[in-house]
Amino acid sequence: MSRVEEFYGNTIALVALGTLFNPRLSAADIALLFMGNLLLTIFAFAINDVEDAEDDSKDAQKVVRNPICARLLTQGQALVLSWLSVLVGLALLWPFGGRVLLLGTVNVALGFLYSYKRVRLKAMPFIDLVSHGLFLGTLQFLTVAYARAPELPRSAALGAVFICTISMAGDLWNEIRDFEVDRKTGIRNTASVLDVRRIEPMLPHLFVWPSVGVASLVLLNLSGTQRLVVGLAVAVLSLVFVLLPSGRKKRMVTDQAQWLAALAGLMLLVICRVTSTVP
Repeated sequence: MSRVEEFYGNTIALVALGTLFNPRLSAADIALLFMGNLLLTIFAFAINDVEDAEDDSKDAQKVVRNPICARLLTQGQALVLSWLSVLVGLALLWPFGGRVLLLGTVNVALGFLYSYKRVRLKAMPFIDLVSHGLFLGTLQFLTVAYARAPELPRSAALGAVFICTISMAGDLWNEIRDFEVDRKTGIRNTASVLDVRRIEPMLPHLFVWPSVGVASLVLLNLSGTQRLVVGLAVAVLSLVFVLLPSGRKKRMVTDQAQWLAALAGLMLLVICRVTSTVP
Protein backbone atom coordinates (compact mmCIF):
# COMPACT_ATOMS: atom_id res chain seq x y z
CA MET A 1 0.00 0.00 0.00
CA SER A 2 2.94 2.34 0.57
CA ARG A 3 3.67 2.18 -3.17
CA VAL A 4 0.11 2.84 -4.31
CA GLU A 5 1.21 6.27 -5.55
CA GLU A 6 3.07 4.45 -8.33
CA PHE A 7 -0.07 3.08 -9.96
CA TYR A 8 -3.28 4.55 -8.48
CA GLY A 9 -3.63 7.02 -11.38
CA ASN A 10 -3.25 4.31 -13.98
CA THR A 11 -5.92 2.21 -12.25
CA ILE A 12 -8.37 5.13 -12.15
CA ALA A 13 -7.75 5.88 -15.84
CA LEU A 14 -8.12 2.24 -16.90
CA VAL A 15 -11.39 1.80 -15.01
CA ALA A 16 -12.70 5.06 -16.49
CA LEU A 17 -11.81 3.91 -20.01
CA GLY A 18 -13.52 0.58 -19.45
CA THR A 19 -16.61 2.41 -18.24
CA LEU A 20 -16.69 4.47 -21.42
CA PHE A 21 -17.13 1.30 -23.48
CA ASN A 22 -19.49 -0.23 -20.91
CA PRO A 23 -21.94 2.50 -19.81
CA ARG A 24 -24.38 -0.02 -18.29
CA LEU A 25 -22.25 -0.16 -15.12
CA SER A 26 -23.59 1.50 -11.97
CA ALA A 27 -21.56 3.66 -9.60
CA ALA A 28 -21.38 0.70 -7.18
CA ASP A 29 -20.09 -1.55 -9.99
CA ILE A 30 -17.38 0.96 -10.85
CA ALA A 31 -16.29 1.20 -7.21
CA LEU A 32 -16.03 -2.60 -6.89
CA LEU A 33 -14.11 -2.94 -10.15
CA PHE A 34 -11.72 -0.18 -9.13
CA MET A 35 -10.97 -1.70 -5.72
CA GLY A 36 -10.65 -5.20 -7.18
CA ASN A 37 -8.20 -4.07 -9.86
CA LEU A 38 -6.27 -1.90 -7.39
CA LEU A 39 -5.76 -4.89 -5.07
CA LEU A 40 -4.59 -7.12 -7.93
CA THR A 41 -2.15 -4.42 -8.97
CA ILE A 42 -0.95 -4.13 -5.38
CA PHE A 43 -0.24 -7.88 -5.51
CA ALA A 44 1.91 -7.52 -8.64
CA PHE A 45 4.05 -4.85 -6.94
CA ALA A 46 4.12 -6.68 -3.60
CA ILE A 47 5.17 -10.07 -4.96
CA ASN A 48 7.86 -8.29 -6.96
CA ASP A 49 9.24 -6.84 -3.72
CA VAL A 50 9.17 -10.32 -2.15
CA GLU A 51 10.99 -11.99 -5.02
CA ASP A 52 13.45 -9.11 -5.56
CA ALA A 53 14.32 -8.54 -1.89
CA GLU A 54 17.81 -10.02 -2.28
CA ASP A 55 18.54 -7.98 -5.43
CA ASP A 56 16.99 -4.78 -4.04
CA SER A 57 19.28 -4.98 -1.01
CA LYS A 58 22.15 -4.15 -3.38
CA ASP A 59 20.57 -0.86 -4.54
CA ALA A 60 20.69 2.18 -2.24
CA GLN A 61 17.26 3.47 -3.31
CA LYS A 62 15.42 0.15 -3.51
CA VAL A 63 16.69 -1.05 -0.15
CA VAL A 64 14.64 1.73 1.47
CA ARG A 65 11.56 1.25 -0.74
CA ASN A 66 11.35 -2.52 -0.35
CA PRO A 67 9.68 -3.25 3.05
CA ILE A 68 11.53 -6.55 3.42
CA CYS A 69 14.94 -4.97 2.86
CA ALA A 70 13.94 -2.10 5.16
CA ARG A 71 13.04 -4.72 7.84
CA LEU A 72 9.45 -3.51 8.11
CA LEU A 73 8.15 -6.98 7.23
CA THR A 74 9.53 -10.50 7.24
CA GLN A 75 9.36 -12.39 3.97
CA GLY A 76 6.62 -14.62 5.41
CA GLN A 77 4.49 -11.65 6.47
CA ALA A 78 4.96 -10.06 3.07
CA LEU A 79 3.83 -13.24 1.30
CA VAL A 80 0.69 -13.50 3.45
CA LEU A 81 -0.24 -9.87 2.79
CA SER A 82 0.47 -10.24 -0.93
CA TRP A 83 -1.82 -13.25 -1.39
CA LEU A 84 -4.45 -11.71 0.88
CA SER A 85 -4.72 -8.85 -1.60
CA VAL A 86 -5.35 -11.44 -4.34
CA LEU A 87 -8.15 -13.14 -2.42
CA VAL A 88 -9.93 -9.89 -1.62
CA GLY A 89 -9.38 -8.52 -5.14
CA LEU A 90 -10.81 -11.61 -6.85
CA ALA A 91 -13.72 -11.67 -4.38
CA LEU A 92 -14.62 -8.14 -5.49
CA LEU A 93 -14.58 -9.26 -9.14
CA TRP A 94 -16.69 -12.38 -8.41
CA PRO A 95 -20.13 -10.67 -8.80
CA PHE A 96 -19.32 -9.79 -12.43
CA GLY A 97 -19.23 -13.37 -13.65
CA GLY A 98 -16.81 -16.05 -14.73
CA ARG A 99 -15.32 -14.16 -17.65
CA VAL A 100 -14.25 -11.20 -15.50
CA LEU A 101 -13.01 -13.52 -12.76
CA LEU A 102 -10.94 -15.41 -15.35
CA LEU A 103 -9.37 -12.16 -16.58
CA GLY A 104 -8.50 -11.27 -13.00
CA THR A 105 -7.00 -14.71 -12.41
CA VAL A 106 -4.85 -14.44 -15.55
CA ASN A 107 -3.75 -11.03 -14.31
CA VAL A 108 -2.61 -12.56 -11.02
CA ALA A 109 -0.83 -15.44 -12.78
CA LEU A 110 1.11 -13.11 -15.08
CA GLY A 111 1.96 -10.74 -12.24
CA PHE A 112 3.31 -13.68 -10.23
CA LEU A 113 5.28 -15.29 -13.06
CA TYR A 114 6.71 -11.92 -14.05
CA SER A 115 8.64 -11.81 -10.75
CA TYR A 116 8.81 -15.43 -9.52
CA LYS A 117 12.50 -16.35 -9.66
CA ARG A 118 12.02 -19.86 -11.06
CA VAL A 119 10.30 -18.38 -14.12
CA ARG A 120 10.90 -14.61 -14.07
CA LEU A 121 9.20 -13.40 -17.23
CA LYS A 122 10.81 -10.01 -16.65
CA ALA A 123 14.18 -11.60 -17.40
CA MET A 124 13.08 -12.86 -20.84
CA PRO A 125 13.70 -10.35 -23.65
CA PHE A 126 10.49 -9.20 -25.40
CA ILE A 127 8.35 -11.60 -23.34
CA ASP A 128 8.94 -9.19 -20.45
CA LEU A 129 7.33 -6.34 -22.40
CA VAL A 130 4.31 -8.35 -23.54
CA SER A 131 3.58 -9.81 -20.10
CA HIS A 132 3.92 -6.37 -18.47
CA GLY A 133 1.64 -4.87 -21.09
CA LEU A 134 -1.03 -7.43 -20.25
CA PHE A 135 -1.05 -7.58 -16.46
CA LEU A 136 -0.36 -3.88 -15.84
CA GLY A 137 -2.89 -2.27 -18.14
CA THR A 138 -4.73 -4.41 -20.64
CA LEU A 139 -6.38 -6.90 -18.30
CA GLN A 140 -7.58 -4.21 -15.87
CA PHE A 141 -9.24 -2.40 -18.75
CA LEU A 142 -10.84 -5.59 -20.07
CA THR A 143 -12.29 -6.60 -16.70
CA VAL A 144 -14.28 -3.34 -16.72
CA ALA A 145 -15.19 -3.42 -20.42
CA TYR A 146 -16.47 -7.02 -20.11
CA ALA A 147 -18.29 -6.63 -16.77
CA ARG A 148 -22.01 -7.41 -17.27
CA ALA A 149 -21.49 -6.89 -21.03
CA PRO A 150 -22.67 -9.43 -23.65
CA GLU A 151 -19.62 -8.83 -25.86
CA LEU A 152 -16.58 -6.59 -26.32
CA PRO A 153 -17.00 -3.73 -28.81
CA ARG A 154 -14.39 -3.60 -31.58
CA SER A 155 -13.39 -0.12 -30.49
CA ALA A 156 -12.69 -1.47 -26.99
CA ALA A 157 -10.49 -4.22 -28.47
CA LEU A 158 -8.49 -1.55 -30.31
CA GLY A 159 -8.27 0.43 -27.08
CA ALA A 160 -6.81 -2.64 -25.37
CA VAL A 161 -4.06 -2.75 -28.01
CA PHE A 162 -3.20 0.92 -27.42
CA ILE A 163 -3.16 0.38 -23.65
CA CYS A 164 -0.88 -2.63 -24.01
CA THR A 165 1.54 -0.56 -26.11
CA ILE A 166 1.68 2.20 -23.49
CA SER A 167 2.35 -0.31 -20.70
CA MET A 168 5.07 -2.01 -22.74
CA ALA A 169 6.76 1.35 -23.29
CA GLY A 170 6.59 2.01 -19.54
CA ASP A 171 8.25 -1.32 -18.83
CA LEU A 172 11.04 -0.58 -21.30
CA TRP A 173 11.58 2.79 -19.66
CA ASN A 174 11.91 1.12 -16.25
CA GLU A 175 14.38 -1.38 -17.67
CA ILE A 176 16.53 1.43 -19.02
CA ARG A 177 16.35 3.18 -15.63
CA ASP A 178 17.41 -0.02 -13.81
CA PHE A 179 19.90 -1.10 -16.47
CA GLU A 180 23.02 -1.07 -14.25
CA VAL A 181 21.37 -2.81 -11.29
CA ASP A 182 19.79 -5.45 -13.53
CA ARG A 183 23.15 -6.13 -15.14
CA LYS A 184 24.75 -6.69 -11.72
CA THR A 185 21.98 -9.06 -10.64
CA GLY A 186 22.04 -11.05 -13.88
CA ILE A 187 18.67 -10.01 -15.31
CA ARG A 188 18.76 -10.18 -19.10
CA ASN A 189 15.71 -8.28 -20.37
CA THR A 190 14.77 -6.39 -23.52
CA ALA A 191 16.89 -3.36 -22.58
CA SER A 192 19.95 -5.61 -22.31
CA VAL A 193 19.70 -6.72 -25.95
CA LEU A 194 18.91 -3.32 -27.51
CA ASP A 195 20.88 -0.13 -28.03
CA VAL A 196 19.14 1.81 -25.27
CA ARG A 197 20.93 5.05 -26.16
CA ARG A 198 19.06 5.18 -29.45
CA ILE A 199 15.75 3.94 -28.06
CA GLU A 200 15.43 6.20 -25.00
CA PRO A 201 14.77 9.44 -26.98
CA MET A 202 11.92 7.63 -28.80
CA LEU A 203 10.14 6.45 -25.65
CA PRO A 204 8.04 9.60 -25.05
CA HIS A 205 6.51 9.08 -28.49
CA LEU A 206 5.68 5.46 -27.64
CA PHE A 207 3.63 6.92 -24.80
CA VAL A 208 2.01 9.87 -26.48
CA TRP A 209 0.86 8.46 -29.84
CA PRO A 210 -0.95 5.40 -28.44
CA SER A 211 -2.44 7.84 -25.92
CA VAL A 212 -3.70 9.92 -28.83
CA GLY A 213 -5.24 6.73 -30.23
CA VAL A 214 -7.03 6.13 -26.92
CA ALA A 215 -8.19 9.76 -26.90
CA SER A 216 -9.56 9.35 -30.42
CA LEU A 217 -11.59 6.32 -29.32
CA VAL A 218 -12.88 8.34 -26.37
CA LEU A 219 -14.06 11.06 -28.77
CA LEU A 220 -15.89 8.52 -30.91
CA ASN A 221 -17.88 7.47 -27.84
CA LEU A 222 -18.87 11.03 -26.93
CA SER A 223 -21.20 13.35 -28.77
CA GLY A 224 -22.16 16.97 -29.23
CA THR A 225 -20.55 19.66 -27.11
CA GLN A 226 -18.68 17.14 -24.97
CA ARG A 227 -16.90 15.77 -28.04
CA LEU A 228 -15.94 19.27 -29.16
CA VAL A 229 -14.60 20.29 -25.75
CA VAL A 230 -12.66 17.07 -25.17
CA GLY A 231 -11.33 17.11 -28.75
CA LEU A 232 -9.98 20.63 -28.40
CA ALA A 233 -8.40 19.76 -25.07
CA VAL A 234 -6.69 16.69 -26.52
CA ALA A 235 -5.41 18.66 -29.54
CA VAL A 236 -4.00 21.44 -27.37
CA LEU A 237 -2.36 19.06 -24.91
CA SER A 238 -0.82 17.00 -27.73
CA LEU A 239 0.62 20.14 -29.33
CA VAL A 240 2.01 21.33 -26.02
CA PHE A 241 3.59 17.93 -25.39
CA VAL A 242 5.27 17.88 -28.80
CA LEU A 243 6.74 21.35 -28.20
CA LEU A 244 8.05 20.59 -24.70
CA PRO A 245 11.79 19.92 -24.22
CA SER A 246 12.72 16.27 -23.87
CA GLY A 247 13.47 16.57 -20.15
CA ARG A 248 10.02 17.95 -19.43
CA LYS A 249 8.41 15.22 -21.55
CA LYS A 250 10.23 12.60 -19.53
CA ARG A 251 8.99 14.04 -16.22
CA MET A 252 5.40 14.15 -17.50
CA VAL A 253 5.39 10.46 -18.44
CA THR A 254 7.28 9.35 -15.31
CA ASP A 255 7.26 11.52 -12.17
CA GLN A 256 4.00 13.32 -12.96
CA ALA A 257 2.21 10.51 -14.79
CA GLN A 258 0.04 9.22 -11.95
CA TRP A 259 -1.74 12.40 -10.95
CA LEU A 260 -2.22 13.32 -14.61
CA ALA A 261 -3.73 9.88 -15.31
CA ALA A 262 -5.93 10.15 -12.21
CA LEU A 263 -7.18 13.59 -13.25
CA ALA A 264 -7.93 12.43 -16.80
CA GLY A 265 -9.70 9.31 -15.52
CA LEU A 266 -11.87 11.19 -13.04
CA MET A 267 -12.86 13.74 -15.69
CA LEU A 268 -13.78 10.91 -18.05
CA LEU A 269 -15.85 9.19 -15.37
CA VAL A 270 -17.79 12.41 -14.80
CA ILE A 271 -18.44 12.76 -18.54
CA CYS A 272 -19.58 9.12 -18.77
CA ARG A 273 -21.97 9.57 -15.85
CA VAL A 274 -23.62 12.78 -17.09
CA THR A 275 -23.76 12.11 -20.82
CA SER A 276 -25.34 9.38 -22.92
CA THR A 277 -22.65 7.21 -24.54
CA VAL A 278 -22.87 4.47 -27.10
CA PRO A 279 -20.70 1.37 -26.49
